[in-house]
Amino acid sequence: FCPNVGCIAILGRFERSDSLPKGLAAMYTLFSVLVTACQATALSPELQAGVQGAMLLSAALPEHGPTPTPELKNKMAKAGSVVYTAYQLLQNAEGSVEEAQEKARTGTRLQGAASNLATGEMTLRRASALLQDGKRMKNLVTSSFQNSADPLGAPPEAPHSWDATDAMVRRASAKEHALHERITDMKSSLRRAGVSLMSVASEKTEKLSGGDPVMDKEEDAMVAFLSKY
Repeated sequence: FCPNVGCIAILGRFERSDSLPKGLAAMYTLFSVLVTACQATALSPELQAGVQGAMLLSAALPEHGPTPTPELKNKMAKAGSVVYTAYQLLQNAEGSVEEAQEKARTGTRLQGAASNLATGEMTLRRASALLQDGKRMKNLVTSSFQNSADPLGAPPEAPHSWDATDAMVRRASAKEHALHERITDMKSSLRRAGVSLMSVASEKTEKLSGGDPVMDKEEDAMVAFLSKY
């Protein structure tokens, strides 16, 4: 072991860092003193062992990678908002489908069940479109963040909040898939019972085309928001 080389090497590791974590400033000062001592005289066995321990500690310290810019954080937050809105619509669609299934179980309100099913399917389509937009926005932000990192440096570190967005995407995607299957199965059951789903869907579309002013305003705002990406 060469104390001179060891001290200088460990000091150089800290000098190359852009900033020192809290608590390591004192260690840096100690290493500076040790370098001076190394250059002046040989270390005692006890001090030499201390330097070796410090070198091992330095090697074990994690090297933190770059974090996303405020702009990327803001875009990911907006992507999460879109995904959450899609998830809420999926819950509304699920409510309509459950109501349709409950009416169908009685066997006497099949037309009402078909109407609820049509409402659920149209809500599902709106939710699916929003979910796809949210996924696209999230993937663009993630790709930009990964590509901005130095390939020779430490890997980039995404905020924990981004994990929550990923989890919401998975939950929404799973609910979307499950709803598609439930609607498909129920449409088959209603057709076998002689219910005309086409006429029900046309009637439902005509009613909805009149528009809910609040819902129309929210959708227009969401479209305007997504057009920026």
